[in-house]
Amino acid sequence: MRLVREKRGQFIIIAALLIATMIVSASVVMFSAVTYFKHERWEEYIIVIDGVETGTANVLKLSLANYTQTWNPNVLKTNLDSWRQDVKRAYSGFGAILGYSLASGPYSAYGMNLNYNLGLASSWNQPTSFSAANATVSLNITSVGLTGYRFASTVFLRMRIVDARWYSGTGQVGVRVIVDAEGPIPVTNLQVSNFVLFQIGGVNKTINSLVRYYESQSLNAFVYELRYSSSGNPGTITATVGVVDTRSIKVTGQATMNTVSA
Repeated sequence: MRLVREKRGQFIIIAALLIATMIVSASVVMFSAVTYFKHERWEEYIIVIDGVETGTANVLKLSLANYTQTWNPNVLKTNLDSWRQDVKRAYSGFGAILGYSLASGPYSAYGMNLNYNLGLASSWNQPTSFSAANATVSLNITSVGLTGYRFASTVFLRMRIVDARWYSGTGQVGVRVIVDAEGPIPVTNLQVSNFVLFQIGGVNKTINSLVRYYESQSLNAFVYELRYSSSGNPGTITATVGVVDTRSIKVTGQATMNTVSA
């Protein structure tokens, strides 16, 4: 009788241990599954946020490019209204709601004073000229209760006409300009075709060569030098330069300066 009781007691203990092991194993599996799906779902929300930020930046680029070509002051607002509806439709399963506010009035950025109207600003025909767009966007994802996520989106293009050089050996004048984007980041990939306007004293000039280089001494910047033929040293010139970058954003600048022998 004692032997039977001892074996029955051992069986109960072993069975209890097996049940406990199964419960622990099942708990681990369930926890792993729940955390996995939570992680996967959160990655989807990150993709939505990144997609909205990238799309908003593209809307600002396209709107600023349109503005600098047409001077339509409402183009950014109109495009953001359309983008808001696109976001709502594209991410309907997430309950994504986009809101925005457009920069208005004076701002200080990149060492300059910018005066925005409906999120757009420009100052042309100056030695330092620029085009800019600025909007602050809010994003709510109602499916997870994410509210109040905000980010600013800015697009900027600036051109500075810095000086002019006379090359007596080649009979050419070189007008030096610096072009940069938001950041500011030097724009280094422009070609002759990007300089859509080049006038000296109001007269169109042919760009014989476009020299690109980094000037590390007085300017400490990436420089474009637009060279044209001249019968002699003109002494003083008024240069008008229009540039369109690879985003189709345009800036036109103008400066009067003395030519310096190179």
